[in-house]
Amino acid sequence: MDRLDLVLAILDSNGGKVDGRTVVQKLGYFTSKCTRLEDVHYRDFFYGPFSKAVALALEDLDDAMLLYEMVRSSPIESYTYALTDDGRMIVREVKERCRRECKIIDRIVSICRDRCSLQAHPLACAAKSHYMMDHGRGGEDRSPAGIEAMVRGFGWNLNGEDIRCGVGLLKALDLPSSGAVDRSGAARL
Repeated sequence: MDRLDLVLAILDSNGGKVDGRTVVQKLGYFTSKCTRLEDVHYRDFFYGPFSKAVALALEDLDDAMLLYEMVRSSPIESYTYALTDDGRMIVREVKERCRRECKIIDRIVSICRDRCSLQAHPLACAAKSHYMMDHGRGGEDRSPAGIEAMVRGFGWNLNGEDIRCGVGLLKALDLPSSGAVDRSGAARL
């Protein structure tokens, strides 16, 4: 599955529409932890793990008229992405070619929709927490307070509630990680 397939499948999994660039980025990040994506690499960024390839895929798919990008600028600039009829046709082919990955995306989108209504903040909290646990030096305190200290090392400002919310979503997603999550919602080795 490549970056274009990924974005099309994410939109399709939510009825053909997703509100927010950050939401698309985080759903793509979670997918990247569960399956192999050909040209999608994530690095740390202000809103958590970010893939330039996913950002470019949104632009490329809009340029190819496979999705619509709608911009709202009140009170802040926000984006909504919706599949076009041509995009829906292409998704059918993607679903045939990438069945396993599309099932994973369907599961991720469903859980995130049920747990946090696909809101950017909780998705970003979960992605930041996961990224930090995967890229930490190991041996750190994986309690919410320990994770809070670690995320500051990444330049991210998450409080204990943000981390508990993020780790709770990670538990529901059951994402592979170098750190596991215990029943209390605290991450552990």
